[in-house]
Amino acid sequence: MDRILLSMTASRYSPGSPFDHLMPKQIKVYRHIVNHLGVAVASKFVPLASIFIYSRYMSTHDYGVLNLFVSYLWIFAIVMSLNLHTGIGRFIYNEGAEFGSFLGTSLIAIGSVYFIAAIVVLWNFDAASTFLGLPYPIVFLMLLVVLGQIFESIFTQISIFHQRSALLLKVISIKAGATFLLSLGLLLMLKSEKYLAVLYADALASVAIVIYVIAGIRGSVHWSLQAKHLRFLASYSLPLIPYMLCLTLLSQFDRVLIDRYFGKESVGLYSLVYNIGVLLLTVVTAVLNTFTPTLFDALNKKNYGRILSDSQNIFALAVVVTAVLVLFGQELAAFLVPEKYAQAFDLIPVVAIGGLCFVIFQIWVRVITYARLTTYLSTIAIVATTVNIGLNYWLLPIYGYKIAAITTVVAYIVMSLLAVVVVNQVVALFKVNILPETVFIAGLVCVTWLFQTFILQTLVGLSLKFAILTLLVLHLKPKLVSLVQSRKVA
Repeated sequence: MDRILLSMTASRYSPGSPFDHLMPKQIKVYRHIVNHLGVAVASKFVPLASIFIYSRYMSTHDYGVLNLFVSYLWIFAIVMSLNLHTGIGRFIYNEGAEFGSFLGTSLIAIGSVYFIAAIVVLWNFDAASTFLGLPYPIVFLMLLVVLGQIFESIFTQISIFHQRSALLLKVISIKAGATFLLSLGLLLMLKSEKYLAVLYADALASVAIVIYVIAGIRGSVHWSLQAKHLRFLASYSLPLIPYMLCLTLLSQFDRVLIDRYFGKESVGLYSLVYNIGVLLLTVVTAVLNTFTPTLFDALNKKNYGRILSDSQNIFALAVVVTAVLVLFGQELAAFLVPEKYAQAFDLIPVVAIGGLCFVIFQIWVRVITYARLTTYLSTIAIVATTVNIGLNYWLLPIYGYKIAAITTVVAYIVMSLLAVVVVNQVVALFKVNILPETVFIAGLVCVTWLFQTFILQTLVGLSLKFAILTLLVLHLKPKLVSLVQSRKVA
């Protein structure tokens, strides 16, 4: 393990270096896509299990508590690290990066911030529990899970850069499998407060991942606190704090408001269908992680045609996945999820379309990140989050918890449009045209309206849905084939 991670954290390889035999091999892109898809699924395995397995053993109240915990998790991770861990994933792409000393400075800074924040939380333990609306044990468990999330993020960023997708898949899969088995055993043993089964298991797995990462990189870290590295961390990561917080608020804070207005049962209903609807993002994240090194290489070489082509192909895949969820998401949920959640199944297509809108942002935000325009990212996120929270405060009491899915779609549209404006007008390396993407989104909105307005006989409805999906796949087949056809990434 030490030798593998040491090769990953070496700043640069040179011909004839002792690390030549450990250099990442040329691998066809579909292999990396499969590996990163596996990573995405594994990292989401516990939330996926909560949809299809845990929901059968938990009451809607317990399921709501579990998802409320998740809603706060990344907010704590951002605050308790000052978001410094995200700077690692950008610094590593710098030419001639002194990564060993940078990693040492980063870990010292992150560890110091986390320690101070943990002391503050523990000192105000009762107040934190009351403010968050969570039982006492959960607050302590959250501190452990947050630490695990930070170290997993560091490990993931390094693995993506060095194209160690197979190693990343192995580590994340072992963690997910251990968490699942332990939580399932505890779930069957606990008579009440069954959400604790998942949280205890997640906390133990988080401690294990921290130990694994530290043990693996200890030989390559240069433990020093260098001012130039601190300046880079501060200049890159700190302006991103509003951005990261707002992304978390966009995806999770609606559940906090639903809890305040309607209680944890409604949180459980909304969370389950939301988790199904955003399965699309799991696939897209895997593909984007695969192409991130290629994107930075193309930007460095000013190969903008490659960037535009890859982006169109990735969006085509996202359209197909969204179409599957729009057309068959409710049937899938009815087959796999307990009937007690059925009243919320009609939100699945809405959430899926919202995810597709967000994919546009996901694709082009990488260009803004490359240009280090982090202030623009935070501004975009603040505007979208303000729109989302404002609409929720206004509309939730009037229309109920389901309206939160639509307000999220609106916020994602705002984010994507603003990101494209920044890429075109501020970065200004090339022009991005999202008219074709808009047409696909509008078409899926119409399909959703059609099937939710007109109740068709089961056989007729399914036949029509399969026909629509088949035509869409045939139309997008050239782009889907181009995405994986004999391309290689370093």
